[in-house]
Amino acid sequence: MSLIEGFTRTETLALTETTSNRLQYLEKKDLVVPQRFGKSRKPTVIYTWEQILEIRAIKHLRKEISLQAVRKIVQFLNESGFDDSLRDKQLVVIDDDVFWIRQDWQDFPEKMPSAMKIAGKSGKGVGQYVLLVIPTLTDIVNEVWEVAKTSEVIDFDNFRQRAKAQYTEIVSG
Repeated sequence: MSLIEGFTRTETLALTETTSNRLQYLEKKDLVVPQRFGKSRKPTVIYTWEQILEIRAIKHLRKEISLQAVRKIVQFLNESGFDDSLRDKQLVVIDDDVFWIRQDWQDFPEKMPSAMKIAGKSGKGVGQYVLLVIPTLTDIVNEVWEVAKTSEVIDFDNFRQRAKAQYTEIVSG
């Protein structure tokens, strides 16, 4: 008798903290298809370690996006020639858009990590690299100061004494 490597359905349910219905759905949609051994009516169902990680990755993504969007991401990755696994991808969800942060540190600092839009409600721009812009600290500080100046709740004179950073007027030249 040979040793079967992998995890039974029961073990997979425990390790992924998911439901039997979810596993069936993931298999039906070809997102995670386990191996089957033995009897055709009641086979032994085995999931690999990679599939366990994939199910967990999908579970985390589902907190932010629909399963339909997850399927679109996998389809896009597959059709674009990329590895379609999600377990090893750093994905960022912003509103209804999903970006894949691709970090190739071999060429750093000559080549910075890049972000590719891989899903979105409108479908526009999918497959294109984008620059995710995070405002500078100065911009954020200035925003807080501007809000404090116009707020009816904030005592501006008191705020000025307690603020940890000063307002910086940016002069465009």
